Amino acid sequence: MRMGKSAILAVMLAAISTSTLAQDWVAERLRGTVLQLEGGEWTSMERGAIVPDGQTIKTAADGRAELVRGQERISLAGNTQISIRDSAGQKMTTVLQTLGSVTIEAERRNVQHFSVQTPVLAAVVKGTSFTVTYSNGRARVDVERGIVQVQDRGHEMVVDVSAGQSAEASQSRPVDVTGPGSDKTVFLIEGNVVPAAARSAVLKGDLAAAEALGALGNGNSRNTASNRNDAASNAGGNNGNGNAGGNNGNGNAGGNNGNGNAGGNSGNSNAGGNNGNGNASGNNGNGNAGGNNGNGNASGNNGNGNAGGNNGNGNAGGNNGNSNADGNNGNSNAGRNH
Repeated sequence: MRMGKSAILAVMLAAISTSTLAQDWVAERLRGTVLQLEGGEWTSMERGAIVPDGQTIKTAADGRAELVRGQERISLAGNTQISIRDSAGQKMTTVLQTLGSVTIEAERRNVQHFSVQTPVLAAVVKGTSFTVTYSNGRARVDVERGIVQVQDRGHEMVVDVSAGQSAEASQSRPVDVTGPGSDKTVFLIEGNVVPAAARSAVLKGDLAAAEALGALGNGNSRNTASNRNDAASNAGGNNGNGNAGGNNGNGNAGGNNGNGNAGGNSGNSNAGGNNGNGNASGNNGNGNAGGNNGNGNASGNNGNGNAGGNNGNGNAGGNNGNSNADGNNGNSNAGRNH
């Protein structure tokens, strides 16, 4: 009877041991020079070696290594150095990467459970295949499959990067995304949602992160699908409306309260002026340039607005008519040609 109990105990211990080992990272494939830091000294890593928690591993230029745990893999390219930390309580595996290129195959789960941390950015996933490269203060994430959340903590930015896209950042340059569909990327800046179209304005300080979505909704950065290929509307100005229903219309540049092209094509709004209206329902009409309170071409073609003047009205209802240039209170051709 005692022998039976001992046998059962041995089987249970073996099962526990096997379960424990299954959670360890194992050096499955090694090539060239692969070293591990033990007792403050670098020693050669052997195939089949168990990688203890917190172990630091590096490869020489000719070295390659593949660490395996169940269905998950960590592949090290040449000239790469990492250490692996497993937080059992949080069920999170963290790869601390200080040099080189690492490719991750992370098991798909419902929660984020795998991350790669570099001095510049962190890549956090629920399950995907991606590569992180870090060298000379620059980090890059290339996503092969799934979605990777990239965290640029130095610039308080977070962005999701999809398959086929890449994200790159450095200590001096905030994270940016390239690849298919990157123009639709949404960034979290200072905790606020910022679409790609407004990102530059926010980073330059021309637009508050909290106002980015509202600015787009009012047509101040990018218009609806019917207005594709339009030029940017309000750049560096205040209270300027962009192109509504028209194409290739520029909004207010450096001015205040200037309206862009409404219902027309190729019309420019107020550039460097105040309270100037652009082309309304007309084509190729220029708004007020460098003047105040000047109206552009209304319902006319090829009419220029007030240039350098005050309170001058452009061509109303006429063709090829020029408004008052360098004058005050002058009206141009109304309802006539030439």
